[in-house]
Amino acid sequence: MDTAHYMQRAEEFTARLNTEERLHLSGLKDTFETEAVFDEFQDLFTRDAILERLDHRENRIGRYLAEFAVHNYIGQRLSHLTDSVANAQNAAEVRVGEESLSLCQALGQLHQEPDRSLRRALEEGVAAALAQQNAGRSERIAGQREIARELGFTHYLALCEDISGLPLRSLGKQMAAFLDETERTYRSRIQRALQGAGIDPADATDADLRWVLFAPRYTESFPCERLLPAAKATMTKLGLSLTARNGVHLDLEQRRGKNPRPFCSPVRVPGEVWVVASPRGGWVDFLSFFHELGHAQHFAHTYPNLPAPCRLMGDDAVGEAFAFLLQSLVLQREWLRDVMGADTIPSSFLELGQLLDFWYVRRYGGKILYELELHSGDRPVAEMAPRYARLLGRAMGIRLAPEHYLFDVDDRFYCASYFRGWMFDACLRRYLRERFGRLWFQSAQAGALLRSLWRRGKQLTAEELADDLGINLCIESLRERLVTDP
Repeated sequence: MDTAHYMQRAEEFTARLNTEERLHLSGLKDTFETEAVFDEFQDLFTRDAILERLDHRENRIGRYLAEFAVHNYIGQRLSHLTDSVANAQNAAEVRVGEESLSLCQALGQLHQEPDRSLRRALEEGVAAALAQQNAGRSERIAGQREIARELGFTHYLALCEDISGLPLRSLGKQMAAFLDETERTYRSRIQRALQGAGIDPADATDADLRWVLFAPRYTESFPCERLLPAAKATMTKLGLSLTARNGVHLDLEQRRGKNPRPFCSPVRVPGEVWVVASPRGGWVDFLSFFHELGHAQHFAHTYPNLPAPCRLMGDDAVGEAFAFLLQSLVLQREWLRDVMGADTIPSSFLELGQLLDFWYVRRYGGKILYELELHSGDRPVAEMAPRYARLLGRAMGIRLAPEHYLFDVDDRFYCASYFRGWMFDACLRRYLRERFGRLWFQSAQAGALLRSLWRRGKQLTAEELADDLGINLCIESLRERLVTDP
């Protein structure tokens, strides 16, 4: 198939797949049926088509198409397992006493439950539900390994490194050093936060720590009805539009089957981009919504005449950086004062916000190390559960349920995109402050700069985009932001 036709079909496939995912995760469709989508576009993912894409990586578009083709070839081969696991997850229920919750509801309530005994019961119920689904997830990981070998790669890690061009093992060494260097500062802050909530750090579980980080607090300062006005005011000050002019659609309704985790679904880039969330109020809702809004603005402003690979494929770290950038506003004194009308900003709030960032970054550092082990050989998948609990438990400073060891894994090492996105975000924040001042979010000139970056879609890597701005993309800016008092 010639490249032009392949790109056209790939764009149509992406729209259909993202629509299927949006409908399922938003609770508008009970079942997840990706297998039917892959069947409709099976010409894109025959073995011959994949090998042809791998043979034509002489330029950027060729590399992006090859990565797209290989990962979706694997997705097609395993779509029956993907659908089965997703449908089992959607149908799963967690019983706590006399109450029965969907797994999605239980995951959402888990971090909002103040009673520790109920929180533990929820945590155990969620772990039990996930354990019942792990056989399907394990089979899916085994399938990824087998297909990687069929395509001539030593293992799934080698495949991902080769087609992405990212030195994942080198990044893992950086992560290990970062975790070591920040261990003492992070542990001190986490222990202080747990003790302040009456929780013994030596006995703290993941649910306890998430309660400390995500518990409803400062809700009077972040009421649900202020979310959209705050987002609209922020976009207006930057000379941008929240939704109307750029094809961004919002789905903020509450539904039983709706995934508690907000997400952005780029159905058409640009033209039809969805932000899906279930806001209930509180600062964490604001953080997550602004994160997805950053993704949506990036997609919505992408130049429509770019080739499809430069709009839809490319480096995911670029989009994550823009998402983190808008998310960071919620934790800035100046934004809280000028947009939210906060007269005083409690230092405890800023400290908690920084601790949440610190936890996220270290958690994903642990995920990178774990996934490097998971995908680097033929070790039986089930044996990885204790490694997951140990590596991520150490990174986060708590005890972790091993049953999450496959539920907490994204395909194609997306965790590396998050980490590189954090690095680019830290450098970009500094650049915007130095060029436009601490009130950069009120500057139409800053908005114009962001729009010019967004228009480039995902054509450049995070490193290339940083280089164009004269920024040295490195981990030091991120480390400094996390360990320095807010």
